[in-house]
Amino acid sequence: MNLHDDSPPGAVRAAFERQTVELPVAVLRPHRPLVASATHCKKFLQVLASVATLGLVEPLVVIQERDAEGYYVVLDGRLRLEAFRRLGKESAICLFATADETYTYNRHVNRLTAGQDARMIAQAVRRGVSQERIAAVLGVNERTVKAKVKLLTGIGHDVAALLADKNCPAATYEILKSMRPLRQLEAAELMCSQDNFSSAFARAIKLATPPEQLIYVPASNEGKDEAVQEQIDRLEREIASLQTKVTDVEERYGVEHMHLAVSLSYVTTLLENKDIRSWLTINAPGHYANLHDSVTLAGPRSRSRQVMR
Repeated sequence: MNLHDDSPPGAVRAAFERQTVELPVAVLRPHRPLVASATHCKKFLQVLASVATLGLVEPLVVIQERDAEGYYVVLDGRLRLEAFRRLGKESAICLFATADETYTYNRHVNRLTAGQDARMIAQAVRRGVSQERIAAVLGVNERTVKAKVKLLTGIGHDVAALLADKNCPAATYEILKSMRPLRQLEAAELMCSQDNFSSAFARAIKLATPPEQLIYVPASNEGKDEAVQEQIDRLEREIASLQTKVTDVEERYGVEHMHLAVSLSYVTTLLENKDIRSWLTINAPGHYANLHDSVTLAGPRSRSRQVMR
C-alpha cells in the first residue's frame, strides 16, 4: 500500500490505489457516527437488501487511521458498512484513497432520473432477470418494479431521449402517455424550455391540448365545458406572456452585456494611463478602488493583470 504521491510534477494524481483489498469489518470505523434515523430510512433498507442479495457492489473507500495502527477510516460507505455488520459479514472489499477527504464522494454523485431508472430495469427484465429478484435487490415490492418496467411504454423515443437526464417524475410520464407522439414532443420541449417537469405543469399542458391530439379523448361534461375553456384560454395567455418575457429578457441581456463589456474596456484603458491612475489614487482613492475591483473581477484577465502592475 503506497499512500505517497510519487507522480511527476504536473501529472494528475490518482485518487485511489489501483488494487482493492479485503479487510475485516472489525477494523473499519466510519469517519463520523451514523445518526439514529439513518438506519430507518428507505435508502438504508435498500442498501441492506442489496448487500444481502448481491453482496457488495461498490467497494468501501478507506484510509489508514492516523492514531490507531491496524484500523481504517471509512470515507465513503457508512451505510454499506452498517449493513455488513447487521448481516454478520466478517470482511469487506475496500479501496484505499490517497487523500483524507470526504467531500467529493457524495457531492459529485450522479443520481438516476426516473426515466434512466425505468430504462435500466426494463433492460434487465428483457435480459432474463426476474422482477422478483429486482424487487429483492432494490428493497421494493414487485408492483413498483412492474410500474417502472412499463413507465416508458407509450413514450416516443425522441421524448424519452429529451427527458432522459431531466428530473422528470413518473406522474409526468403517465400524463404524456395520453398525448399523441407529436404533441408529446411539443410538451417535452415546452417543459425543457421552462425547466419545469412537474406533473401539475404537464396536466396544464394536457388541458390546453386539443382533443384530436389526445389518445384518449376525455368525456365532455356540459356543465364544465365553459369553465374548462376559460382555463385553457388563461393558460394559453400565460404561456404566451411568459415566452414574450423570456425573449425580452434575452434581448436586453445581450445589449446590457455589450454595454458592460465596452464600459469595462474603456475603464481599463483609463486605468492603464499612469497619470490618470496617479490622480485617482491621490484625489479619489475610493473611486479608484471600486473601478479597479470592477475591472479585476469582471474584465479581461490579461488587461486586469496590466492594471494591477
